[in-house]
Amino acid sequence: MRLRGMPPTHARSLWRSVRAHGFTITALARHAARIHGDRLGLVVDGWSSTFRQLWRSAEGVAAVLYLGPLERRPRPVVLACRGPAMQVALLAAARLGLDVMPVSPRSLDDYARAVPRDALLIHDGDAPDWHPGPAVSAEQVMEWSSSDGSGLARTRHRARIVLPSETAAGTITRHVQGAMGLQGLRQLAGLHDRLGLEGTDVVLVCAPPHRGQGLQMLGMALLTGATLVSAAHTSPADRIRIIRDRFVSVLSASPRQLQGILDELDRSGEEPPRLRRIMVAGEDIGADLVRRLHATWGPIVLAAYGTVQTGTVAVATPEVLSAHPDTAGRRLPGSDFGIVGHSGRGDAHGLLWVRGAHATVITEDQARIDDGRLTIVGTLSRPDTAD
Repeated sequence: MRLRGMPPTHARSLWRSVRAHGFTITALARHAARIHGDRLGLVVDGWSSTFRQLWRSAEGVAAVLYLGPLERRPRPVVLACRGPAMQVALLAAARLGLDVMPVSPRSLDDYARAVPRDALLIHDGDAPDWHPGPAVSAEQVMEWSSSDGSGLARTRHRARIVLPSETAAGTITRHVQGAMGLQGLRQLAGLHDRLGLEGTDVVLVCAPPHRGQGLQMLGMALLTGATLVSAAHTSPADRIRIIRDRFVSVLSASPRQLQGILDELDRSGEEPPRLRRIMVAGEDIGADLVRRLHATWGPIVLAAYGTVQTGTVAVATPEVLSAHPDTAGRRLPGSDFGIVGHSGRGDAHGLLWVRGAHATVITEDQARIDDGRLTIVGTLSRPDTAD
């Protein structure tokens, strides 16, 4: 897999990383450390790291976890923490080839049934009483990030990122995240082609890493060398300040987060900060919000639709949204969607199914397909609004 315009040396580096670590986020992180090295890679809550430092931090934490809490045993790792510990621990667990499940700290008790009994839990504050397995605090993870993990051997295990979700009936299921794997990387490449992310971009991501969109944007930053600034737990006023202070060029947010930014600009009377692209995902975007965003920044908005199981399967470019502001877009490479009970790719209306990465899912959304464009006509069931 190769991005449009990727230099041959970058493509060879990516292939080297894939041969060593498989089609995983580990391969992307190793590639970013090798190619983008001393470029600023990640900013979270005032903590910052270059791509090389991020890889070394992940390897250091991985070495300590392997010899200490994991006791040299393969265990699943559950991440329920905020701040940079989430990203560092995620890459550390992936470096060890372990299954890793990031969840919101606020939702940890709700997802207790989905947490394996023998899992290593990395948490904020005190460990929950109901978990019988080993536990490590986020503070310890950040202390271990300065350890030397350069001697860590290669693993034959391939990391999987697992995201839990809750259906409208209250059933909790665990899904392997579609942002990784061969098909997942194809989806990242397709998303990149539409978003046009470049190594010189600074990307403000309002979705936390336990959300599918947050994971995909992290993967895209590692793939392209763009700087990722995480603002998952900040107010609209702070997000506007970060956009100005960090010279953000690409904003990724949900409709309600964008609504908050627009309302804050109206309240304060400030001029809107300059942006090159706005990526909207996580909930259904309405035509009124699209028109309001276009009136503020011009036709620079892209909308994305996907599920926990499949990752992003459809994207609406600015040109498509300008003509059809209520659409969720067209298919990404390696993805598909259709209406249950309707064969072929013609126009249809009804219950939506989607296919991406290694999953085909019948959603709980009512949709309409017109000329290959997907439009959600029913309310999204249980949108993930947890920070």
